[in-house]
Amino acid sequence: SMITADPAARSARLAEVLEILAKRAAPEDRELVLAFAPVVFAELPDRLALQLPSPALAHRIQSHFRFAAREIPPAIQLYKGLPGIHVQARNPSPEESQAQGGPGMPRETTVVQTHTADMPFIFDSLKNYFRKAGLRVYSAIHPVLAVRRQWERVVGIGGPFDEGTKECYTHFELEQVESKERLRRIEQEVFSVLK
Repeated sequence: SMITADPAARSARLAEVLEILAKRAAPEDRELVLAFAPVVFAELPDRLALQLPSPALAHRIQSHFRFAAREIPPAIQLYKGLPGIHVQARNPSPEESQAQGGPGMPRETTVVQTHTADMPFIFDSLKNYFRKAGLRVYSAIHPVLAVRRQWERVVGIGGPFDEGTKECYTHFELEQVESKERLRRIEQEVFSVLK
């Protein structure tokens, strides 16, 4: 996983984040959130993992969890069953930006999230797309999750080497795109790239 300058600081930080999440998560989600958090945290660059305050990291991980484990994609994105090709491009509210931000982090961003079955080159294809579209990427993660579902509901989450179906979650923070039209177009184009 991620090369780090300071493994001890990272594991101390992860412990703090897990403690916050254990308190904040809904009881029925707690176990899953706590299994999901280390997988996503392992993907964060030191710049985020060590410089963002723990509450901001916990907030980010909860929002990653919501998208990857709890949101059902719109019908048009339910491509060959779950997870489908779930794509969302949006501008976080000022409250969300504040809750997830920290020193030296860009304030106004556009977030693009995707969740699909794991396939080779997902991340490179998306990075390529953003470059060609002239969209500047501030940060990106692309954890591979092992997901177990029962009746379509996520009941187990692990890292890439655990039991379960391999699924890829990506989260890109871009320079802010103001226009609603353009956000919709980005969603459609990212969907096409992934399809």
